[in-house]
Amino acid sequence: MESFAKNMIARPLKLFAFCMALYLASQSFIVGVFLAAVGFFYLKEKVLQWGKAVPAAPKVSMPEHDSKPKPTNDQVAEPPEQNYARSAVVTPICRTGTHDRS
Repeated sequence: MESFAKNMIARPLKLFAFCMALYLASQSFIVGVFLAAVGFFYLKEKVLQWGKAVPAAPKVSMPEHDSKPKPTNDQVAEPPEQNYARSAVVTPICRTGTHDRS
């Protein structure tokens, strides 16, 4: 409950929205029933999450060597391939009506 109060004090708009919802619930039976249902399902989910055990992450062993062998002095290192080739189709976009623009 302490973290809920700290969270509300740190965020004043959230506190204001919470207070307005409580005010509307006190004035309207339908809003009160709706908020009670939302609160009930929220608490039910929290209780279910609290009861579940979180499994530990499995330990993964990573290989310490590179998958590609490094070239030796006798071998010539190949240059990396370019992923994207330049296209001759690209043309600049002509601006119309901007001749007086500085």
